[in-house]
Amino acid sequence: MGYDFDLICIGSGPSGQRGAVQAAKLGKKVAIVEKRVNVGGVSLHTGTIPSKTFREAVLSYTFKSQFGASDNSRLSPNSGIQEITTDAIQPFKHVNTIIEKEAFVQKDQLLRNAVEIITGKAKFLDPHSLLIETPVEALKVTAENILISVGTEPFPAPNIPVDGDFILTSDDLLHLEHVPKEVIVIGCGVIGVEYASMLAKLGISVTIVDGRARPLEFLDDQIIDELVGQMRSNNICFRLGETVDTLRLEKGKTPRVIILLQSGKQIEANIAVVCAGRIGATKNLNLTAAGLKADARGRLEVDNYFRCAVPHIFAAGDVIGYPSLAATSSEQGRLAACAAFGMDAKPMAKHFPVGVYSIPEVSMVGTTEQDL
Repeated sequence: MGYDFDLICIGSGPSGQRGAVQAAKLGKKVAIVEKRVNVGGVSLHTGTIPSKTFREAVLSYTFKSQFGASDNSRLSPNSGIQEITTDAIQPFKHVNTIIEKEAFVQKDQLLRNAVEIITGKAKFLDPHSLLIETPVEALKVTAENILISVGTEPFPAPNIPVDGDFILTSDDLLHLEHVPKEVIVIGCGVIGVEYASMLAKLGISVTIVDGRARPLEFLDDQIIDELVGQMRSNNICFRLGETVDTLRLEKGKTPRVIILLQSGKQIEANIAVVCAGRIGATKNLNLTAAGLKADARGRLEVDNYFRCAVPHIFAAGDVIGYPSLAATSSEQGRLAACAAFGMDAKPMAKHFPVGVYSIPEVSMVGTTEQDL
């Protein structure tokens, strides 16, 4: 049977993009399906690139402010905490500029490698066929091999009514049009800790709420203690061992987010940012038509070659879970493409660097001291 493509990648993040380019370099006919207008996936539009760009913009902004480069911002003489000014919105706006430039670079790379880009939402019709809903029509395409590289989306916490304005997910945060004075971050995983530290650097009063006793438990205990200590000194309040019972928005001239904790305590702020983990973005793929099934968190199980239960369907990147890093996702996509076309490739190293882009930032490689 003849197929339209040798490989179709669903999603254009690091794994999809690298897999597509690798297959193209092997002389294969390749397409990428991307639901957004621009390529780049979660990594470029809501994840890795925006958060790291925001971090650098925050550091640059606060550095200039401390040395008088900005007329509209200054340090509080007693606390050393950045006062909230209209200028403080600039780091948020800077992110979009970088995203637009990087999207152009990534699209150009794909086109230079003769990878066809199809804009639309894909779902399986059968193990070799996809229905793609484009802005103008519905396309049916077939492929000998398919790489699922759809990434993740915020986990929908059942008792937290996200509205995108005052109760946000991490994906919504960088679209703020104003700088709040107080923020509650729900969740102290990597994303929660990173954004909490960045917001605090702008002079925002930040409270982190999490049911766990310690944040970032995959790090060495000593490193966690040092990081938490420095974050506390930067005006971040940790409420650990606490879980959200109810959350409501109290509207008025100055809307307030009111959170009642299960301990009976009440806290409030201008906005709340929900960082309660992420799930694989597989719910709309119609996986059953392909003979596949995701787990409760939307993730797909793969073997050492990133092959799913159906031999010609592969998955790579955040959709397969740990380690969910841009660098490892990129390599997973490349190795999946090599496996699809029978090319020998060196497997990924057992140990790889892990970074937490908080302020201050943390990185590590290998096993933690307590595990050893």
